[in-house]
Amino acid sequence: MKLYFISLCFAFVACITAKAQSKLIFKDKFMYADAQVFNESKKHSIPSMIDTGCSLCIIDSTFAVDSCEIKIDKLQTISVNQTKDKISSTFIDSIFFCGKTYHKVYCFVANLTGIYQKYAPKFIIGADILKSGAWRFDMERNIIEPYDSNNKAKGIIYKWKNHLDYPDVAIDYIILDSKVNGKKTRFAFDTGSKYNKLQHGLYVGEPEQIQKETADIGNKLSIKTAELCRNVTFKIGKDEYTLDFIIGDRNIGLLNIEFLQGHSFILNYKRQILELL
Repeated sequence: MKLYFISLCFAFVACITAKAQSKLIFKDKFMYADAQVFNESKKHSIPSMIDTGCSLCIIDSTFAVDSCEIKIDKLQTISVNQTKDKISSTFIDSIFFCGKTYHKVYCFVANLTGIYQKYAPKFIIGADILKSGAWRFDMERNIIEPYDSNNKAKGIIYKWKNHLDYPDVAIDYIILDSKVNGKKTRFAFDTGSKYNKLQHGLYVGEPEQIQKETADIGNKLSIKTAELCRNVTFKIGKDEYTLDFIIGDRNIGLLNIEFLQGHSFILNYKRQILELL
């Protein structure tokens, strides 16, 4: 009986551990993790995009109405991105992610399928979920799991800044101070960006003219001409990295998941630390 009880305890712990992890999937330079969306009596398990550049969660409008049965009269229209773009919003009953249930989650509702087409997720996990604590991204096992934000950092540490340090950037942006060709600049670590983006005036040389796919919450997927900067070396802290960039039109650059080159890492929102393992 005692051995049976111990076996049950081990099985219970294993079950809890498994539920506290979510499998990571990488596709088209984007990162997805398993999550469950609950609304009224509806439950859906879906791969959800992890987007550190998005302040709130976003749910696809067709999925919200047809699958989750969110009523249109629940939606509100608000301004986003400090532009005239309009997007609806709603509360979802709960989201289950990495062993924790988040109740009454406020989400944007957008026609993700119509905008992003073949790249469209049904659900995007934004910073409102991620900033609840710290997260370990294990690239060897392809999992994401909660992490104790009080643990002593042992890897390479980058202390990030946000809109409190730089009022001209979006709320919840992860801002890393950097240098490109000796010039000080800033990058936002944005896992929802397909491309690394560089500000004007930092590239030494003649950029290539390329055709690239582009889309954002206010513009459907289309092909546009862009300037490609190859093999740009930049520094964060004492470390140097080299990546290809396109020239963006914002006051900060963007670094997507490619920046970490397959490193396991910890995002510690409580301490505003990016730790490379």
